Amino acid sequence: MNERKQTRRQFLKATAAGVGIGAVGPLIAGSTPSAAESAAEPFSFGLVTDVHYADVSPKGTRHYRDSLEKLRLAVEAFDRRNLLLVAELGDFVDAGPGKADDLKYLAAVREVFEGFRGQRHYVLGNHCVARLTKAEFLANCGARIKRSYYSFDAGRYHFVVLDADFKRDGSPYAPGNFSWTDTWIHPPQQKWLAEDLAKASPRKTIVLVHQNLDCEADPHGVKNAPQIRNILENAGNVLAVFQGHMHSGGYRKIAGIHYCTLRAMVELPLTDASTDNNAYAVVTLDGSDRITLEGFGRQGAVVFD
Repeated sequence: MNERKQTRRQFLKATAAGVGIGAVGPLIAGSTPSAAESAAEPFSFGLVTDVHYADVSPKGTRHYRDSLEKLRLAVEAFDRRNLLLVAELGDFVDAGPGKADDLKYLAAVREVFEGFRGQRHYVLGNHCVARLTKAEFLANCGARIKRSYYSFDAGRYHFVVLDADFKRDGSPYAPGNFSWTDTWIHPPQQKWLAEDLAKASPRKTIVLVHQNLDCEADPHGVKNAPQIRNILENAGNVLAVFQGHMHSGGYRKIAGIHYCTLRAMVELPLTDASTDNNAYAVVTLDGSDRITLEGFGRQGAVVFD
């Protein structure tokens, strides 16, 4: 089946056979878009980040319990738009007193996320592995992948999920053994990334990551971000990077690639007297690969110039 022409009904039928919902492997990896695909209709997908769900009282501006209902509302909005896929960009849960607590939080927030009827993709954040190993987190999300970084195709686009939860020495984050400011894309992942982007060409690519690739001097930045940007720029087929981690959000364009940081869902109570304090987005790529981001709640629209 040509995935670009796949209808929502066909997609849901495929998921019943074990492809799509909860699956995060490539469906048509490495395929080349046809001329018909190049003139195809706009393609949209949903994004949320920094849900930080935990069954604990608020701390400062973070209202952990409210994230469950915020996510539920976002999922309902994504389903109304009939989107093919949604990704969460890391820090899906916040750390509890122990592993059992984090597993309970993850089960609760996963149940809400699974209300979305299309593909669901997970990006690792630093809080995701405060009490759990990477393998434990992914297994308890139902994610059928063998490692924390991977790629997949959707529509006529290629998507890459990166994992910056590595220390300077290349060792992976582990419970009690990392600092949130010591964040790197390790060498094996760099090699894989360059090879994956080369195989995907000329299919245009969207990169999803938690920590920031546009501001290595900032505490929220990936410390070897210049090396990673060099890989993305040399590939020549990367349109944009969507990331989280810095709760205030932001946008920057570097060497023709858009770097968009989404606002955190966990910030502020769900509602107050006058404001919807949720934060999520729908990204649309049109037939000419122009990007628009429609924001909801505190997540405003982003102009990709």
